Amino acid sequence: GHLHSAWFKDVIGGRFYAICNCCSCCCFGIEAMMTHGAPMVASSGYVAQVEASRCTSCETCHNACSFKAIEMNGHAQVKWDACMGCGVCAGQCPEAAISLVRDDRTGIPMDVRLFDPSP
Repeated sequence: GHLHSAWFKDVIGGRFYAICNCCSCCCFGIEAMMTHGAPMVASSGYVAQVEASRCTSCETCHNACSFKAIEMNGHAQVKWDACMGCGVCAGQCPEAAISLVRDDRTGIPMDVRLFDPSP
C-alpha cells in the first residue's frame, strides 16, 4: 500500500531528485498536503474508477487511500478532486473492482525517462 512518488528540487535545475515509496503514516509530503493544504503531490494523470458491480463494500480501498479520495456509499465511490491517481486503492482491492484510467482533466502523465540525470 505504499505510494510511489518522484520528487524534484528547483535548486538542482528542476531535475529529478528522488523516488520515494511511502505511506501516509510516515510521509511528511503527504502529511503537509493533507493537514496543511501544501501542494506537495501532483496527480499522476490518472484517476481511480470503481466497477460498482464488483465492489463488495469491504472498505479496503477506503482505508488504503492516503488522500481520503474514496467514500463508501453502498459501494466505493471516488472523489475526483481528491484522487491523485496513485493506484494504491486498485492494488489493495481484493475484488479487482478498481482500475486507473487516463484523466485528461489532470494533465499529461510525466515520463521520468525523459529526464537527463547528468548535470
